[in-house]
Amino acid sequence: MSRFRALVVDDEPLSRGMVAAILREDGEMDVVLECADAMAAQELIRSTRPDIVFLDIEMPEVTGLDLARELGEDGPVVVFVTAFNRYTPDAFEVSASDYVLKPFSDQRFADALQRPKRRVRERRLGALAQQLATLSSELRLDDETEPVLKARAYVEQLSFKQNDRQIVVPISDVYWIEAEDYYVRIHSQRGRHLVRTPLATLEARLNPRDFLRVHRGAIVNVQKVVAVRDAGGLMLVLADGTEVPVSRSRRAAVESSLLPRANPPRP
Repeated sequence: MSRFRALVVDDEPLSRGMVAAILREDGEMDVVLECADAMAAQELIRSTRPDIVFLDIEMPEVTGLDLARELGEDGPVVVFVTAFNRYTPDAFEVSASDYVLKPFSDQRFADALQRPKRRVRERRLGALAQQLATLSSELRLDDETEPVLKARAYVEQLSFKQNDRQIVVPISDVYWIEAEDYYVRIHSQRGRHLVRTPLATLEARLNPRDFLRVHRGAIVNVQKVVAVRDAGGLMLVLADGTEVPVSRSRRAAVESSLLPRANPPRP
């Protein structure tokens, strides 16, 4: 059975203790740690490497949102637990697993706990698959160099089953791809398709000249970007009208990729 390490960060002792008590009753929780501010949380995250962090937002000196931005993609999965709903857009930018408003019911918290658990399991499975793939490639490299290289070629179409039908989508028809736990949702000219594969696994098969990770949970086909808006945060407007936000940590990379396309050199 999967075991998880959790950290609860809240400057209100009663609220922090309540969340920690609920987590300790969960049979899959191995360790539940607590602290009262983001500075202490940074040290605990470095020293204990929790899988999931439950963050209050309004805390002194460093807010929960600021801490979540610093954690990066390799950091723990984040769940915000707060009394304020006005930070929801910012929570989406840092790809929080859930946004739980205080006060909450036992059922609401139980539902919120399942999403980060799934994300952690997905990460572990993805890491294991990558290790196995690396080992397999190393074992075959001497005798089967050519097949290994072919296996690493970028995909030109996506093929998957949907309602007992085989669907084939040319990669050029894809607008963007978003993560949904163990799955990805592919948005294309042919509709939306839910496919069981981790986002990181699919990203490795996409040509980085055409597909760009814009935040932790989304990849965009840069050929489908028709406009870029900057209103307190970078937003990509796609050909189908979808608006996809760009995280602060990825803004520079996105701009460096898109600006040369928007302003090609003159002959």
